[in-house]
Amino acid sequence: MRALQVLAREHAAIERCRTHFARETATIAGRGEADAEAVDRLISFFEVQVDGHHQEKEERVLMPRLLARARGEDVLTLETLADEHGQQRRLLAQMRNQLEGAAYGEPNSLAVLVRCTWNYLRAQREHSEWEGRTLFPLAARILDARDDRALVRGFRSVDELFGTSVLDAERALAAWLAERHATV
Repeated sequence: MRALQVLAREHAAIERCRTHFARETATIAGRGEADAEAVDRLISFFEVQVDGHHQEKEERVLMPRLLARARGEDVLTLETLADEHGQQRRLLAQMRNQLEGAAYGEPNSLAVLVRCTWNYLRAQREHSEWEGRTLFPLAARILDARDDRALVRGFRSVDELFGTSVLDAERALAAWLAERHATV
């Protein structure tokens, strides 16, 4: 299914940003100070491109089709998606709340930011793995070619709404981070 390939490519882009964020978080933990602009851009990527853009495709385009066709235990499996997205949103909000204090070197804010970030990154990785292992095979099993075409159209509409693709946003952030950390 082309729609699942789109989501899998986005998962790969998200994983690359997750790796950048993990490196930045390790630096914060090691130095006891944060590069506030880099952390802000990383959090923004996950707020806008992951929680917004990517999850919009899953929640508003993919899920209604799946729920219309799912039966029995498949319905319960699909409810996991919304629960995990909610958990990730709460962690993102906590990270955002701690960033200002962390930028000014407030030790408690730094510690909470680091802890929330590690928790978020772990939850994000586990969730993407669950989708690849459970959600995508379920979708491939219960959706047909007509569904796939409709999903791809819906995904394009979401990309148009956001004015970019998740992959392009990831590339732009990676280039900015590389330039920021390049030795002069």
